[in-house]
Amino acid sequence: MEIRRSLFTHAAQWAGRYADAVMARDHLHLSPALISKAAAKRVAQGIRVIEAYLRRMLILLALSLEPTLKPDNRERAVHFWPPRNRRDPRPDFHFRVFKNERIDFALSTRFEALEARPKRPKTGRAQVPARPLIERMRALRTLMANPDARARKLAWTLARRRPGLMLAPGAHDAVKNRHGTEVSATYTAMGCAILQLSRARPPPLGPVPRPPPRIRLL
Repeated sequence: MEIRRSLFTHAAQWAGRYADAVMARDHLHLSPALISKAAAKRVAQGIRVIEAYLRRMLILLALSLEPTLKPDNRERAVHFWPPRNRRDPRPDFHFRVFKNERIDFALSTRFEALEARPKRPKTGRAQVPARPLIERMRALRTLMANPDARARKLAWTLARRRPGLMLAPGAHDAVKNRHGTEVSATYTAMGCAILQLSRARPPPLGPVPRPPPRIRLL
């Protein structure tokens, strides 16, 4: 728990300061209706840095919570939920800790798809709505301020589905020195702490058993 008290406290502090800098750099703290495409690109880049930083923070907190979990291996029936109506609106905020698990329709992924398109010649200073960026940043700040519920849910996922040694997600240089010496150093330190904690993980809990009859062989 020493890592949780010291490193996690500093990580949350520097992440909040960097988020404030991203908001203030293009005056998003004033809640403008429109911003330039260049400003939107800078803010989207800052959001991706915060997301990479937040992924390591959540995994580090989840690994520190994993030894305190009390397994409940009671047999449970399988519930088949009805298919979701396609007309239902997409969730306002979705944040994936492991990016390679499923398709994400989050704001950051849509910005990556837009940046991959061929660039058109500039015809003037076009502006884009700033509201999606501001809402995404506020949602990340909310998750950053209260990560305990998400980290505890992630701890159960790691204990049941991801046993063994874990490597820190994200590239080593995802948070560069130009984003801040403290932020980049803390990002690297969290990667080392994740590797250290994963070496002393408790035995995996395994999947929740289903009630009989179970098909063992066909």
